Amino acid sequence: MAQKILTRRVLYELVWSKPMTKVSEELGLSDVGLKKVCTKHRVPAPPRGYWAKKDAGKPVKQTRLHETADPQDERIVIRGQQDRLPEPVRAVLEQERARRKPKAPPQATLESAPALAPHPSITGAVRTLRAAKIVDGVACAAGPSACGIEVGIGSVERVIAILDSLARELEARGLVLEPAAKCVSVSIPPDSLSFSLRERIEAVKHVPTLEELATETRLREKRERAIQRGQWDSGPERAYPEFDHVRTGDLTIQIADDYVGGLLRRTWRDGKRQRLEALVPDIAGGIVLYLAGVKARREEYEARQRERQRQEALHALAKARAAREDRRLEFLGAYHSTATEAATVGASLARLRSVMAGDPPSELVRFAAWTEARLRNLQARLTPDGLAAALRNKDLFPEIDDLAIPKAEPGER
Repeated sequence: MAQKILTRRVLYELVWSKPMTKVSEELGLSDVGLKKVCTKHRVPAPPRGYWAKKDAGKPVKQTRLHETADPQDERIVIRGQQDRLPEPVRAVLEQERARRKPKAPPQATLESAPALAPHPSITGAVRTLRAAKIVDGVACAAGPSACGIEVGIGSVERVIAILDSLARELEARGLVLEPAAKCVSVSIPPDSLSFSLRERIEAVKHVPTLEELATETRLREKRERAIQRGQWDSGPERAYPEFDHVRTGDLTIQIADDYVGGLLRRTWRDGKRQRLEALVPDIAGGIVLYLAGVKARREEYEARQRERQRQEALHALAKARAAREDRRLEFLGAYHSTATEAATVGASLARLRSVMAGDPPSELVRFAAWTEARLRNLQARLTPDGLAAALRNKDLFPEIDDLAIPKAEPGER
């Protein structure tokens, strides 16, 4: 989705024509991001509950758009967060949007469990939850396929219903829900992601019972007597906790992996008007989208690794070519030196022979023989076969050049 340029009037008409969640989706923003844009450009947005009242037929009031003297407020540039997603992830996002267009069937209510037998992938978790030992009103699912779920006894059947619906939604998308000891995961090998289902726990100020108050009084009196005797370490100071940790029944599903720092949704929770049961199709779609993100992240990392390795290999080849070029120059220098020496020795030998008429001294004869042998040696090194053998021995000009720059693969820079 390319960036959009709107006027204040156009944005105003958009946000008052449909809920912010729908407008933000069309613009590629989160609803919070869209609200920030409206605030920045002084565009009034519908208050909380506006659309619920309007749908219920109750009277609502639309805030008027006031003109602004700042010309910068008139030009609104929308750069959607989704533009920053890799192309494969955006493709999956469009597929999920298309999937959500038909009206979804009604979801299970809070009180209802799945009408059919639980999905096969969660039978272990269901069995463990229903047979869990209840401690302080909490059912704890512990075991290799129990998902590590801890919820109040009143939420057990609701959790089972949500997991069952989610397993079926994922199955419709070609994924299998895989319960583990402390989480739930889905995978398209080699990629996978995990998520958890948790119940919100609220810290509530403890209201002591009469018995606890009496115990508190006895402890205080005992402590005071101990202090009078000089015993300052006189045992516990409280007979009851300061806070009680109460299970609220509000559930949250959160993806553990942090793929793109907020570009993709990874948390769904109960709200005042909407429960997780109604969000199951969106959650399943979000998991599929996030898994596509995991794949894109892996492929991007692998591409960076391949490019890094390629650059290292190219650097090593360039270094080896530079070293070989030095050896070639050294060989060329040696060739020039040999040719020069051969010419000098040949000229010297010719002059030497010209003065060796008659019966030359034996020392001169031996010197001439050595000079002639030296010349033959130099000339042998300068013949084509001699030069080729020397070049072959030093591997300076191979027929197949292993140090040549490799051709780039498609997609490589």
